[in-house]
Amino acid sequence: MVEIKKPRTCLLTVTNQCVLRCKMCQLWKLDTAKDEIHIEDCKKFVDSLDQLNSDPMEVHLIGGESLIKKGILDLISHIRGKGSRTVMTSSGYPINETMAQGLVDSGLSMLNLSLESLNPSVHDRLRGREGCFQQAMNALGHFKRIGKKGMKLGINSIITASNLDDIVGLAEWVEQNEFLDSLYFMSVMRPFGAPVDWEWFKKEEFRDLWPADYSKAESVLNKIIEMKKSYRKIENPVGQLQSFKDYFKSPDHFIKSKRCNVSDQAVNVNALGDVYLCFFMEKLGNIKTDNIAELWRSSKAEDIRKQMSSCRRNCELVVNCYYENEH
Repeated sequence: MVEIKKPRTCLLTVTNQCVLRCKMCQLWKLDTAKDEIHIEDCKKFVDSLDQLNSDPMEVHLIGGESLIKKGILDLISHIRGKGSRTVMTSSGYPINETMAQGLVDSGLSMLNLSLESLNPSVHDRLRGREGCFQQAMNALGHFKRIGKKGMKLGINSIITASNLDDIVGLAEWVEQNEFLDSLYFMSVMRPFGAPVDWEWFKKEEFRDLWPADYSKAESVLNKIIEMKKSYRKIENPVGQLQSFKDYFKSPDHFIKSKRCNVSDQAVNVNALGDVYLCFFMEKLGNIKTDNIAELWRSSKAEDIRKQMSSCRRNCELVVNCYYENEH
């Protein structure tokens, strides 16, 4: 009998709702508000993770915009009370000084602010709302005034056609900014929430996203790889940055030499509470009605793992979220 590994992380989407209209995401277009999970659902689910892994798990809270979820600070405190590490990604738009203080006091382990460029017009255009860049800078200012008290503060940046000229400068800025702890690059993928279409990058509507000029993308990534040798804050392993080049060159060609590594390490939950091993395959169940341990060990889960073992799709989980170097 094949041993079922214990998951190490949980990707928990607390809402699809958002204050921005990002080109890289279409979750805000989904009419799901009335059916989304409540904070109490999330708390009970976090409690149930003990049945999967007795060791504390890392819980990633994402959206939409996580910070507009009612009760989000209470959820963070609850997760931390369980001993788990909490990581959140945010645009920074909702962060005023009160929210900044609340995040620090909640015990959040790490906050990643989304920032695509130091050029306000480029960042705002990609994020779909004027003033988004300034709000992110304001958020950094709030944390600088009140202090982080152990919370790590990083930058997440998605590499697209629109910000290729700005990526190197952003890396230099983060490295020189003593208040920032890390920088994590992601390659642009099919926009979250968009219809499943593995040839999305060929469509005119995504011209601002897909780096059709491969030589330019390759040159930028080569510079980042060189910077990685001496820059301590770039979190991506060199192998992942190399894989970005492979992906941009041939998005139809599977970047890994081995199978998908997602199935045995992560529990993925969408804003409706549906549980997945892979968001592109059949759901396992729902946190509102089902026991997560039973779902994880079910025959249905085993069938999905088998499908994942032969999958050759470059999804965001393989390329960005759960990338692992192969040797």
